[in-house]
Amino acid sequence: MSEKIWLAELTAEQLAEWLKPPRTQTPFAVLERIDAIDFPASGETIKPALWERGRVFGAALELRWEKRGGKFWARVMGEPASAPAAPFEIWDRLGPTQAQDNWRFMWGEAEGRIGRELEYRAMPPGGKRPCVLQRELWSGTKLLATRLVEMKMEVKA
Repeated sequence: MSEKIWLAELTAEQLAEWLKPPRTQTPFAVLERIDAIDFPASGETIKPALWERGRVFGAALELRWEKRGGKFWARVMGEPASAPAAPFEIWDRLGPTQAQDNWRFMWGEAEGRIGRELEYRAMPPGGKRPCVLQRELWSGTKLLATRLVEMKMEVKA
């Protein structure tokens, strides 16, 4: 795997273009703000102005963004074939890396900070708790970057 990273500062309109449904390359999403978290399906409209940060992801790439003033700082990480157009620019300080994939739980079964039952609309119902496949980029013993690749529910025992 030869993952690359591209960075950009986007307007709300530019980010909305990336998030238009259906998101076939990025079927999974995690949206966050201080009082809420959401997991919309790929066919749902995402309004970036309503969220402080978020990410959409799939096997090919992850787009991660964070609101900073009236703009959005954005990072795309993925295979070179997923290279985004301008205004994204490649982050050329990455150097040689090794990728490692690991399944992780997003949180424990009883997460006290989340005050409601969550809906994971991008996945079939059922299961115990969400797991994500996280790709880690390493340079020797240094973890340089991570991205989400896939999301599924842990099977009920």
